[in-house]
Amino acid sequence: MDGITLSVIRCEIKGYLPLKVQKVQQPGKREVVMSLWNPQLRERLVLSLEGESPFFGFSGERKENPLAPPGFCLVLRKRLEGGTLADVRQHGLDRVLYLDFDGHDDFAGRTRYVLVSDMAGRGQNVGLYKDGLLEAALLLVDGARFDRGRPYSPPARDRFDLREVRREGDPEERLVQALLAVEGTSLQVLGSTVEGVGKELARGILTAARQGPTSRFSQAGARSTAGVLLDLSLILCPEEIGPGSPCPPRPCVYLSPKGPVFHVFPLAHLAVDQEFSTALEGAKAFMERTSELRIVASLRAYAESLHRKTLKKVQSRHDAQLQDLGRSRDFDKYRVWAQLIDASGKRNPPGASGMTATDYYRDPPEEVIVPLDPRYGSRDNARIYYRTYAKLARGEKVLAESIADLRAVLGGLVDARLVLDAAVDAEDLVRVISRLEPMAKAEGIAVRPPRKHPVTTRRSRGSPLTIPGATPIETVEGPGGSTFFAGDNARQNDYLVTRLKKPGDLWLHARSQRGAHVLVRPPAGQPVSDEALLAAARLAAQKSGARGSTKVEVDYVDASRVRRPRGSAPGFVTYTGQKTVVVTLGRPE
Repeated sequence: MDGITLSVIRCEIKGYLPLKVQKVQQPGKREVVMSLWNPQLRERLVLSLEGESPFFGFSGERKENPLAPPGFCLVLRKRLEGGTLADVRQHGLDRVLYLDFDGHDDFAGRTRYVLVSDMAGRGQNVGLYKDGLLEAALLLVDGARFDRGRPYSPPARDRFDLREVRREGDPEERLVQALLAVEGTSLQVLGSTVEGVGKELARGILTAARQGPTSRFSQAGARSTAGVLLDLSLILCPEEIGPGSPCPPRPCVYLSPKGPVFHVFPLAHLAVDQEFSTALEGAKAFMERTSELRIVASLRAYAESLHRKTLKKVQSRHDAQLQDLGRSRDFDKYRVWAQLIDASGKRNPPGASGMTATDYYRDPPEEVIVPLDPRYGSRDNARIYYRTYAKLARGEKVLAESIADLRAVLGGLVDARLVLDAAVDAEDLVRVISRLEPMAKAEGIAVRPPRKHPVTTRRSRGSPLTIPGATPIETVEGPGGSTFFAGDNARQNDYLVTRLKKPGDLWLHARSQRGAHVLVRPPAGQPVSDEALLAAARLAAQKSGARGSTKVEVDYVDASRVRRPRGSAPGFVTYTGQKTVVVTLGRPE
């Protein structure tokens, strides 16, 4: 986002102020999320320095937070939670925002804090200021603009502000002279001359002015570009923008070769993908779109890595076993050599590399030289040849079966490659990963699914339940129209308890054993039948550490009584009011 887009978003947010700070979170090293509300609005405000472009605005995405909050997050919670966002200011049209909060000091008194979000250039950071001095920062301070215990040093304002350019003299002539005075390409000159203009807006302005972004400004090119800038200055009236008034700019998400682009002004060089009535709506949709693309990119990279590693290992094993099979098919010569040594009647001592014997298998018989290992005598060589013959005779059958299995895996990898190339969204990639992970595990390849960005796609009831980077959660149709959901690991168990359970569900787990959590979901408006309860208990027992036992005790309780304690590891839960059922499994082998 450039400074002009931030200005429009800032002024729309100001129309909803004041906003109460309900919760502060820090899901990433360079991102802060605040849950804000008032009687008219409940939203999550995101300050993000992730990726190539910073973001400021509302977002509906819910990311996984670390178990231990970072230090900066703890400071914000202590100072701002329960406080009020009173104002949002901007440093000219630069990418620097000042968020004024009425927070709490060490003695629970009301104190004004300023959260500075500097998104400009290499010195990006977010800092909390009290009485004008830096108290805490999101990133390590470098002493340039952020320095602990000192005031914030904003970037110099040495460029044209389009909101003020018409206030004195001849604005068009001043813009023309400024554009001609700077050396460099037109794209570089425009960005360094006009405040708040990012690369994409600069390209759009130059396209509208018919000026090449890589060429230098001529007198005519500078004048046409100045005319476009003055037209933009007429509609850039952010102070008049509010939730109840129309937005003079046109917020749109555009399509570009590098991905979606969001801006509040028309970009003549890009095609419009979606138009919005307010900048806040457009920014939220853009955030969701870019988040989905990050998820897809992360899952695709993981799937590509799994496929590449598995294919390399399986192909290497296949080639090696083919060579072994070629050698094993020549095993009959070892039997012949052993029999020729025994039939010759000679007993050569160690040291000989060969011996002469009559080969009666040929017609007519002829003298041949039987190779020997000089470390052993002839009789020991005969025993070695008999053992080698027997081993290779057995190995040929085993190798042939193994090679057939490896060829089946290679065929599966070819099919997975085709599906991977055709995958367009996160759900397609999760399905591919669910096919690749068992193959990788079988080859001893470490499976480390990406966890940073959870998939937040809408799923219809009854569709396969998936966690990003993990295999699908097992879904079993139970008796009487009930449905069983069984976790396979700690992440899936945690997902069942924290995200999937609904009122009326029954939760089961083998008593005092490690194993799967099982959810039973009866048909709508009906209780869980005894038949479904026993079937689900048997499933929980079979997926527990007591699967080898004849009888297993299984706890069951209403899912609403199961909770994960705050700060505990995924998969760890507590519950009360449980009952126990004993199920019988098959006898252990």
